[in-house]
Amino acid sequence: SEKAEQLLESGHIDQAIQLLGKNKHQVAQLLRSKLGYSVRADYQRLCIPYYRTMPSLCPGIPLRRSEQHLVRQIFSGLTRINEEKGEVEADLAHHWRQIDPLRWRFYLRPAVLWHDGQELTIDAVIASLTRSAKLPLFSHLQTIQATGPLSLEITLAHPDNRLPLLLSHIDAMILPPDHTQRADFPAHPVGTGPYEVVENNGFHLQMKAFDHYFGLRGLLDEVEVFIWPNLTETDNLAESLSDNDTAAWLSSSLSDEDYVSGRLSQVSGKPSDNLREMFLERGGYFLLCDSRSPHWHTAEHRRWLRETLSPYAILQHLSEAIRPFWVPGGSLLSSWFHTIEAGPACSPFISSSPYAKLRLAYHDQHPEFPMLLDIMQEIMRQQGILLEGVELNYDDWANGKANVDLWLGTVNFPIPEEWNVGTWLLGSPLLRHAISGGDDALLAQWETQWHAETISAEQLVRETTRSGWLQPLFHHWMRLKSPDRARGIHLNNLGWFDFRSTWIEPGP
Repeated sequence: SEKAEQLLESGHIDQAIQLLGKNKHQVAQLLRSKLGYSVRADYQRLCIPYYRTMPSLCPGIPLRRSEQHLVRQIFSGLTRINEEKGEVEADLAHHWRQIDPLRWRFYLRPAVLWHDGQELTIDAVIASLTRSAKLPLFSHLQTIQATGPLSLEITLAHPDNRLPLLLSHIDAMILPPDHTQRADFPAHPVGTGPYEVVENNGFHLQMKAFDHYFGLRGLLDEVEVFIWPNLTETDNLAESLSDNDTAAWLSSSLSDEDYVSGRLSQVSGKPSDNLREMFLERGGYFLLCDSRSPHWHTAEHRRWLRETLSPYAILQHLSEAIRPFWVPGGSLLSSWFHTIEAGPACSPFISSSPYAKLRLAYHDQHPEFPMLLDIMQEIMRQQGILLEGVELNYDDWANGKANVDLWLGTVNFPIPEEWNVGTWLLGSPLLRHAISGGDDALLAQWETQWHAETISAEQLVRETTRSGWLQPLFHHWMRLKSPDRARGIHLNNLGWFDFRSTWIEPGP
């Protein structure tokens, strides 16, 4: 309707959809004009169709890869990573220096503004870093105190020559001191980064370039993530979108089965396309044995699991059309290869046991997990074992909050990949429950060694895969199909692209 179009043009997409109600055809036609890019009077806007909402855009809590990318566009840290060079560079802190092995001083930029117009203060930075210090990765931050209105000093419990790198971590990004008192802050965060959240609801996430950003202003004026679950199953919408080749399309928006079906090939691309932005993910799918389960206390049982649910066994059950997208993994990174320690293997169940059951947890809203669970259940059924799937919300999954035997997950590592593997192993609550087999002293030893750089992330992965607690499964291909006129758009390790450097070249 005309009224709905007016609401859409003014940015009130939720009101427009509510006005049309359940008329899917009208909704599809309305949204068709919304998807893609527009350049009007030098105002550049790009829309990205996506399959799920993102109600938590706040550092310091477990975040999925899409949320991690968006949080990096919304917030700033004292330091950040230059993704082209893989090196630490200045962010909120313009300089820093190491005074002695245990003391570091950081100097803040003046006149930095939050998205709500308030000025960033040294007290806000200290309060935020004090919050970070309660997390395992930052527990060696002993004291954080102001040495001036724009400088602070951090004293460590033990040396960490990579502290500037650590402070670029997403969990060290700076939050407003009153963020816990702000209504619905995780969905409508206020940061100091290049993009601010304008709206975030069940229909879309709208972000705009922050004109008062202290760095180089983003080239895209507006980015809109449009939410539509079960995109290919919705009447008329798939057909409408197929005529529109101007949207930026992320591979995570579709399951592999939907991708190879070709129902949205004009926007998602075809498997035969030679996409410029495509690479094997830095990370992958994995199984984790829960150290609290009674079934994995011996290496023989963990070896049995590796043999039974090996990536090659699972691969045989994948449909031939999607097998090329799944590369069996020997480790967390495709350039590494680690194996479980050789030795005898045996089932944790007596062969005649009528109650052989294992429970596997996975998180919701993931397009491939139900397929993998079905395959694993069939393999276990052939062994006379019932594999029960337990679907959790992401927060419970990431914190290991379930009474289960196994965890199915996937992880992607930003640049620098190897360092981020270490932060994930030692900082993730779920991983901390399992990788040392429940040996807290060993976990504490690894933490100290990692900060002291006497053990590498590769060595940590070698130990955890050798013991069988962590069992890598697959690396998946990541893709990005962008509008023909998009410039500066490059697929990153989190499956997205930097909004700041992307722009749309105007037509003739």
